[in-house]
Amino acid sequence: MVKISVIIPVYNGAKYLSRCLDSVLAQTCRDWQVICIDDGSTDDTGIILDKYAKQDKRFIVVHKKNAGVSAARNDGIKLAKGTYIHFMDADDIIDSNYYETMISAGDDFDMICSGFVSNSKYSDNLQYTHEHNMKTLFGKLFWSQALLKSFVWRYLFKTDFIKKNKLHFDTNLISQEDAIFVLQSLLISGDMLIVPNVNYHYIFNNDSALNKKDKKHREKLKQQYKMGKMYRKQYAKDNNVMFLWRFRKIIKLFF
Repeated sequence: MVKISVIIPVYNGAKYLSRCLDSVLAQTCRDWQVICIDDGSTDDTGIILDKYAKQDKRFIVVHKKNAGVSAARNDGIKLAKGTYIHFMDADDIIDSNYYETMISAGDDFDMICSGFVSNSKYSDNLQYTHEHNMKTLFGKLFWSQALLKSFVWRYLFKTDFIKKNKLHFDTNLISQEDAIFVLQSLLISGDMLIVPNVNYHYIFNNDSALNKKDKKHREKLKQQYKMGKMYRKQYAKDNNVMFLWRFRKIIKLFF
């Protein structure tokens, strides 16, 4: 069994894809598989993916009709053979020691969380200098700031944990699907570890599916952002952590 299954959905990502895949190839931890779901791309994405798969058998490529990022990630989960699953975006990169550092504490955690570096004006950086092992929902939400920064790519998830609890992404959503997945996972997970001194690099891409110029698409995106905010607020209320919701923007100043 490999240590990490890296699931990467790709839709027309030829411009940035090689940079992402090369960051995985550069990992000091070599025990991984990459599951690339080509979600109906019409550019050179498929050609690039097939090239990597031909050169390295650890790359698994699935070409399919476009069905959205949630469906692609769900397809990846079914193929995952690693102890942990990591969901990457095709235009992002990771530090070369990312996986080695993340799994160095062992495999006793349902979730392992890292900091990240962002080049987007919509999200500032979040970095850790100390390790934190959380057992309570309050602790997990506080240290991960998941009510504010609920990005699925910040986490490694134990594969058995995902499959045993039948966790999946909502295919009806084009936005906020990762927030819901992360918050549901935090609610039912066992111990979660935060690992310092390693980063995921979120790279804002104007060409991504979330940034289409189509008016109808952007209106749907706006509605789902509002839905996501309401979901997080209700989640905090239902789980007696409204303090974290009310003061989420102040709490982030302490990190």
